[in-house]
Amino acid sequence: MKIKSKLFFNLFLTFYLFFGFYVAINVGMTTDGLPNHSIGILNIEAIKDILGFNNTGYENLEKFPWRYKGPAFYYLSYIYLFVVDFFFKFDVYSEPVSRVLLNHALIFFTFFLSAIFSRKIVNLLIKDRLYSNIFLIFYLFYPYLIGHGFFNNQDMPFSCAWIISTYLSIKIFLKILKNESLTFIDIFLISLSTSFLISVRILGILILLQYFITFVITCRLVKKSIYEIFKNNLIKLLLFIIITFLFIIFFNPIFWLNPLLFFDSINQMRNIQYGVCTLTLGSCMDALNLPSSYIFIWLFFKLPLLAFIGFILFPFIEKKIFQNSGSQIILGSILLTVVSIIFLFIFFNVNQYDELRHILFLFSLILISSFSIIYFFSKKILLFVSLISIFYFSIQNVNMYPYQYTWFNLFGNFVDISKNFEVDYWGVSGKNIAKKINNNNKILLNKDKCIYVSPVHVAKPFISKDFKCVKPFFSIYPKSNEKYILVKYMRNLRRENPSNCELIFTESYNLLSNKMIMGEVFICN
Repeated sequence: MKIKSKLFFNLFLTFYLFFGFYVAINVGMTTDGLPNHSIGILNIEAIKDILGFNNTGYENLEKFPWRYKGPAFYYLSYIYLFVVDFFFKFDVYSEPVSRVLLNHALIFFTFFLSAIFSRKIVNLLIKDRLYSNIFLIFYLFYPYLIGHGFFNNQDMPFSCAWIISTYLSIKIFLKILKNESLTFIDIFLISLSTSFLISVRILGILILLQYFITFVITCRLVKKSIYEIFKNNLIKLLLFIIITFLFIIFFNPIFWLNPLLFFDSINQMRNIQYGVCTLTLGSCMDALNLPSSYIFIWLFFKLPLLAFIGFILFPFIEKKIFQNSGSQIILGSILLTVVSIIFLFIFFNVNQYDELRHILFLFSLILISSFSIIYFFSKKILLFVSLISIFYFSIQNVNMYPYQYTWFNLFGNFVDISKNFEVDYWGVSGKNIAKKINNNNKILLNKDKCIYVSPVHVAKPFISKDFKCVKPFFSIYPKSNEKYILVKYMRNLRRENPSNCELIFTESYNLLSNKMIMGEVFICN
């Protein structure tokens, strides 16, 4: 019976993965899709230059303003697309657009991997295969994370690498707790995952804080001084530092000719001034001057009910959980990491925009923690909440596609989400809006007129070739003397219309009591 159930569960996961590939590839373009694809190519060309295959690649990378933007994931992407090109290609789109869309499958795979390793961490905590599998299904159906898993080519691979690094580090510290020897493979794998994480986004250096927290907890449990543990593992620690640094250099061609640029990259990325405001609870909050409430507001509306139940129950179950040394290492380090990173972001006023995409990895850590806390309090409550949530998520995923990343929890019922929060900041609606334009009779009667839309690269690939003129949105603001088609989506939805504009259609879906408006299309005279 166990063999059969395991087989069926694995078949379900296989079907989920391949179906996920299909739906991810069919999600449209996003604002970062083509720009980040270009950054990947820029780094590949720099490598070719260093190896003597061209003469300008490295120089072009040096001059690029975002030269330190981590390219690690794009190496995997480059290899993946090289293989996929032999079998499949979107002939109706340009090669760059086709590659960005096909790359969505690889991004979805990183989401799937983050779920698998999150499940492994939960199983280390609760040691219950059935409930660990329930957690996995909950994670895989959580709309907010699935939505990012369809296309988010930086934050989702980063989140995946963080979770894998967390799992590997926990395994290492559990070995130290049991007084077992660390192998070279242990050091090599944690070095590889850590360097990959940092090479996806320099923010990954914060994983060292998590390692340190876990180390301190472990030292307290083994009743040895920090000095003594350092002394016993000094060679392995030095090996970790050396291998990690070498891999960071390897993953970043900008460092190949001058490894010391790594320290410059930390300084530059820390001081990035990206002035954009994110609509948050009715206020447009400036990324350069965020209030301390910013993170908490978004967490309040984006976390599932299960997370809040876990937070509420934690004080009642804390002593029971932490009687076990392994739980102290795993859950203690995760909880302290979440609290520490939120505090650091607030204290140093870290530049953030587009809700919580930059700390997306914290959602995985919070889900792991809250699920485990409820498990230790009551399996029945956990089973009930999980099954209800999975059923609810399933319906929402069908209703929301491809806008799952715009998901809000039940608290969203008490506000008008479209008027109070940033919604489609990635521009996923561009493809659906373009399809409606191609099939709208009223607009087709004006196909000789210009379509004004920004950003152009998100919607234009899907607009019919019958429309010969597609221009940037801002070229007609605040007025124009021509008759034209106006497309408003993303942050441009908040702009007032020019005079004499007739609304032709809206792109929207219903979430609970809210009508979520993704975009609007007008004919203006």
